[in-house]
Amino acid sequence: MSIAITTRRLSAARTPDARNRILGIGLVLASSFIFGFSNVLVKWSMTEYPVGEALFIRSVAALAVLAPFLRPRDLMAAARISPRLQLLRMVLSAMEIGCYYWAISSLQLADVSAFYLSSPIMLTALSAIVLRETVDRARWLAIFVGFVGVLVALQPSSHAVAWPACVALLGNTFYAVILTTTRSLRRTPNRVLVALQLFSVVVAGGVTLPFAWITPTWPALFMLSVVGMISISGSILLNRALQLAPASVIAPFQYAGIVWAIVFGYFFFDDVPNLALVAGAAIIIGAGLFILLRERMMVAAPLVPATPV
Repeated sequence: MSIAITTRRLSAARTPDARNRILGIGLVLASSFIFGFSNVLVKWSMTEYPVGEALFIRSVAALAVLAPFLRPRDLMAAARISPRLQLLRMVLSAMEIGCYYWAISSLQLADVSAFYLSSPIMLTALSAIVLRETVDRARWLAIFVGFVGVLVALQPSSHAVAWPACVALLGNTFYAVILTTTRSLRRTPNRVLVALQLFSVVVAGGVTLPFAWITPTWPALFMLSVVGMISISGSILLNRALQLAPASVIAPFQYAGIVWAIVFGYFFFDDVPNLALVAGAAIIIGAGLFILLRERMMVAAPLVPATPV
């Protein structure tokens, strides 16, 4: 009787957590798809307008969509849940975007992407140090194998070793900290997390408007607004993934972004992937499948009943 009761308790405590991890992995993969498609629209719409203006319009449109779903009690709850950490996340969100576009103006896109796709390593390290999550050897192995796949796929050039690389690395560090704080703030309603992040970008973009403004055409305004509306769903899914699963579990699956970049580049811009891109993508997919299958095995594994005292 004691053994049966202990087994049921272990099952009740373990199964929901294991299933949440699988769901979190699925959500982060879905968010990488959405962000990849959003980048296609960005490439079409942001060639003629200042970065600050484009970010301002996108974020205002996204906030307009999200506003009807925000409730005063949710905002009050967020204010009570680590207000300093909430503010830090907002500030870093604005700074991270500034670093990204500053670096991209001086470096090749592949170089900046290589730096930013090192964020899963930083996220895993922060999750172990700051969040006290247990990161076993298998996850560390998948993280580093996935990063090797990124380097194989993107082949960053020698121009990456310069001061703009420091800016990209700084932005990448900010991004990893943002994801870590999102995990720490997981008790905050998801829509509030997204709204606060968007508000910080609106403020940062709005500051640049007096210095760089080009009146957009109606089609361009519509396209930028659509980009914002699409991106918000990706942010919601990513935040929800961090609420459900440990940061170290979903970290390897952020590498999926380069896979979608290859796929969308081929279908929308006739960018034929070379052998290095295909090989790197295969390595990334393999690392992700290893973690996914491992998590599924943990869900399906039979529980060993505890010996009664």
